[in-house]
Amino acid sequence: MNRKHIIALIACFAAGLFFYLQKATSHQPGQEAPYVNVYNWYGMIPHEVLRQFEKETGIRVRYDLYDNNEVLEAKLLASNSGYDVVFPSASPYVARQIAAKVYQPLNKALLPNLVGLDPVIISQMNVADPGIVYAIPYYWGTLGFAYVKETIDQLIPNAPYDSYRMLFDPAILGQLKGCGVSFLEEAVDVIPLTLAYLGLNRNSDSLEDLEKAYQHLLELRSSVRRFNSARFITDLVMGDVCLAQAWSGDIQAAETQAKELGKTIVYVVPVEGTTLWIDAVAIPTGAPHPLNAHRFIDFILRPEIAALITNATLLPTAVTKSLPLINPEILKNPTIYPSEKVMKRLHLDKPQNTKESLAYDRARTRTWAKVRLG
Repeated sequence: MNRKHIIALIACFAAGLFFYLQKATSHQPGQEAPYVNVYNWYGMIPHEVLRQFEKETGIRVRYDLYDNNEVLEAKLLASNSGYDVVFPSASPYVARQIAAKVYQPLNKALLPNLVGLDPVIISQMNVADPGIVYAIPYYWGTLGFAYVKETIDQLIPNAPYDSYRMLFDPAILGQLKGCGVSFLEEAVDVIPLTLAYLGLNRNSDSLEDLEKAYQHLLELRSSVRRFNSARFITDLVMGDVCLAQAWSGDIQAAETQAKELGKTIVYVVPVEGTTLWIDAVAIPTGAPHPLNAHRFIDFILRPEIAALITNATLLPTAVTKSLPLINPEILKNPTIYPSEKVMKRLHLDKPQNTKESLAYDRARTRTWAKVRLG
């Protein structure tokens, strides 16, 4: 056999091996490898829900956790994250991430359980994603404050318990300095509410208004013990602070732990109105398993699955059909499910996604850093 024949034979063998390996490792059209990569907040989906999805679909869930939106956003913006399903907060994150083309449009034909979501939550979510094209609202709650009742009663007998004066009135905070006050660590959670307290537009992107908020926060700064979004529950329970800005979704644990220690922790949605938070679910651009991602999202939109999640985590979802399946004690808890009157006082913050507002957002970030440094 001459050299040409040998080379031809090797080429045929190599081609045959290539096509064999390609066939062995590929999937049929419309199919994907049996995995879905989910990136979510800590404690938001109970283990049994993930195992049930795997059992029903044969798709293995590879589940990672994060503890703040900046970590998620950094991964989404830096490169192809490799995740199929993520849970970003609606404002300001979803809007600016959509503008950055971070998410792919949802195929609603693959989401039959999308029907019947809470119209109030949908209308608020439209502020961040008009038409719900890229992100579906899922978890939601309120931003308020929590206090240790026994301590505050002793220090300020006639405290304005239902008002944001508790957090933003320098005279009030001055009296609580000794027992400790904490604010959340992100500018978006503090500055809009400071503006509202000052009688300004909470959605203002005016640098003049930002300066007013900054000067007011400087008055409060010496009374604020720490800025933290991860440990305010522990701080309240252990007595490191007596007043803390807080999210409704986290405060349940603090109330339960405090009772065991003979303390009473009270959560308040202020009469002036406050922020509605929404954690949405979305599929990143370049997700390796988009079909499996749609199956996972549709699975958690099923009423019985949404109810299971709420019963386990004490977090409400936008799936209204889940309500009859939720523990009645949870439904009666006004911290978890606010009254209709309270719901009318909630606002999803305006996203900062125009050129002008993005410049304001950068200025707000710098201003906030100065506040925290004192």
